[in-house]
Amino acid sequence: MLAKIAGALACAIVTLPLVASAAPVPDAVAKTINADYAMICTAVQDPSDANFAALDATLAPEFVHVDFKGKQIDRAEFIAQNKQQIKLLHITTCSQSVDSSTMSDANTIVANVTGKFVGTLQAPDGNHDIDVTQGTADTWKLEGGTWVQSQSKDTSALVKIDGKVVQDEGN
Repeated sequence: MLAKIAGALACAIVTLPLVASAAPVPDAVAKTINADYAMICTAVQDPSDANFAALDATLAPEFVHVDFKGKQIDRAEFIAQNKQQIKLLHITTCSQSVDSSTMSDANTIVANVTGKFVGTLQAPDGNHDIDVTQGTADTWKLEGGTWVQSQSKDTSALVKIDGKVVQDEGN
């Protein structure tokens, strides 16, 4: 069960497709998207309703998450899964780094991101140390003057519980 929860967490935390030709992302846009990624850490470290609402606002209505097996879930299911899983966690360390980002057109950005989460997982048999490093490819769209994430695709996940690897994909 711990492996399933940790794996689901790793898959749920953020991801999208690569683009053949692209331009650099303007600094102001990169700053906006980086602030949205910082919101992930705020929400997982302080899972209040207000922080979840702010995080949810970064997702487009048509948002879809794609896991390693190609299974897609829509925005509503993604949000529900995240809330449920994050409530089982106490994250003490969180970082999100945009490893690369490119604009495929004036309204579309693809960002390759690495997220790192360390803390404890609450389980029926007690608390367990958890260490997750997740890679995603995220597509952002400019909609109504706001950058929102329209797709996230898992690219890598390394999940350790109590120091033991329970998931290692795409690494």
